Amino acid sequence: MGSEQRSVLERLRQPEYTGENRCIPCTAVNFVIAVALAGAVAVVAPLAAPPVLAVSLAAIYFRGYLVPGTPTLTKRYFPDRLLAKFDKQPAPGGGALEGDAATKTEGARADGRPAGATDEATVDPLDPESTFLAHEVVVPCRDLPAPDADLPDDDLCLTRAVERAWRDEIETLRDGDRDAQVGAFLETDPELVSVENPSRGEGVRARIDGRLAARWESDAALVADLAGAAVLEERLPDWDRLPIETRSQLTNGLRTFVDRCPTCDGDISLDEETVESCCRSRDVYAITCEDCDARILEVPQ
Repeated sequence: MGSEQRSVLERLRQPEYTGENRCIPCTAVNFVIAVALAGAVAVVAPLAAPPVLAVSLAAIYFRGYLVPGTPTLTKRYFPDRLLAKFDKQPAPGGGALEGDAATKTEGARADGRPAGATDEATVDPLDPESTFLAHEVVVPCRDLPAPDADLPDDDLCLTRAVERAWRDEIETLRDGDRDAQVGAFLETDPELVSVENPSRGEGVRARIDGRLAARWESDAALVADLAGAAVLEERLPDWDRLPIETRSQLTNGLRTFVDRCPTCDGDISLDEETVESCCRSRDVYAITCEDCDARILEVPQ
């Protein structure tokens, strides 16, 4: 009987609207509707109100909503600024860390300070491109030896040395232990780290001691960031003194220059898309591998 009940409940559950994908504003709206509905029933039939409320709350818990269409209406009519606070996907163009994950990492840095400790930032985390230009990670494409004549004059390209180093790091890290690699990236004990790649389209999640710490669009995006961190560490001064969130934003910015898929070496494409998360719809430029369909980066339009 117990297994049959669990089977029924699992069929009722909608993972896209529950658990870590639950839209908090949508849940709040449905909770208010459930209370109002139970209150209205109580006026007519007081004894029926508690069961109505219980069934309504169960529907919200297992399905994410009580009234069909609420997630769509929430996305359409709630202020985007409010929805952004509850969004569960990596912000396009931002770092991979979740919330204050940088301050939750454990262990010590090489200089003896706690992991995640920061100095006054010497690199602007919001403008990776200018940082890369300042330290010759990228240069105007026209300044490269034998530049591609089809590229615009004002386009930027990785230097040949950075391109080779990044590719070498990608090949080295591609088949490695993700828990250990992400532990090093987040400066925390790898024994506390678990990296999940649940299914195609859901991205990669990294947890520290069971708590969500970071998300990437795909394993390809994660490998690109891990390799990018190794490359940037050699080229940006005081890399080890930068906040982890700043490093994450910089490695994310480096992904805009990827020219091959980090996991399957396939060709990549750049397309305009509308992406859906639990709370929002966003128009982005999407960099995707054409061979394995891995999403490498999303940049806001």
